[in-house]
Amino acid sequence: MNIYIFWIQIKCPDLVRLWRIALRGRESNTERVTERIHKWKLEGSTDGNTYTVLYESSSRTFIGDEMQHFPTETNDNFNIFRLFCLEAEEGRPGAGLSYMQLFVYTD
Repeated sequence: MNIYIFWIQIKCPDLVRLWRIALRGRESNTERVTERIHKWKLEGSTDGNTYTVLYESSSRTFIGDEMQHFPTETNDNFNIFRLFCLEAEEGRPGAGLSYMQLFVYTD
């Protein structure tokens, strides 16, 4: 497994508190091979400089081509979220996501 670091950032118009995220990896169109992400973390921020880790994958978790849901345990509100990929499928530097959804509490 090689290390391919990339991140995706989302900025919401308002501060929100997450309770879960949904992710699905992407499948290579040409080879029908899933480009799995093996090590990753989700972080939240209010200023874009200081981030709090909301979820970090374990060594047994990977994002593949099936929808997966992950709980986030926080009482804090954020408006900037970023998903960091730290390790991806070997030989697949283009590994990425096809779907990401944030589930937030409503007032």
